[in-house]
Amino acid sequence: MDDIIFLSHILEETRVFLSRMALILCIVLCMIGPIQAERVFFSDGTLYNGSLSKDDILKQFEEYTGEGPVIVFHDLICQSCQDAMDYFREFEQIYPEIPIVYYDLHGNTTNKLLFEEYMTIYHQKNLLAPTVFVGPAGIEGNESIRLVFEPFALLYVDNQ
Repeated sequence: MDDIIFLSHILEETRVFLSRMALILCIVLCMIGPIQAERVFFSDGTLYNGSLSKDDILKQFEEYTGEGPVIVFHDLICQSCQDAMDYFREFEQIYPEIPIVYYDLHGNTTNKLLFEEYMTIYHQKNLLAPTVFVGPAGIEGNESIRLVFEPFALLYVDNQ
């Protein structure tokens, strides 16, 4: 009889232990999993969406009077940022004449403050890395970068 009680106690402790481990694993995965943020916007605060025509987008670049390099904010420990950085390395090989300046946000207060300045200038809040500023356009998120960065960068360079 004692063996049955002992075995049922062991089985109960194992079940509790495994359920706690599963819960801890879920919490850890949620904490390290990427937060998906995708947004394309312009310096006047307009969000890019399907209702913007090609002419509307061209007008944004034509009317933009600022100059300077493409600005990329990223974080060394962000997987989405690493994917975006791979894309930028490929882009730079194809278009070495387009200047890109990178700012790592990981543990760098100065770069974080600069990122906040850009958010204010572009009328945005709570942007996440990776985020790119290409003249009048801002692009947040790896997927958005892969979709619109190249045409926007070429438009920007052509209108400088």
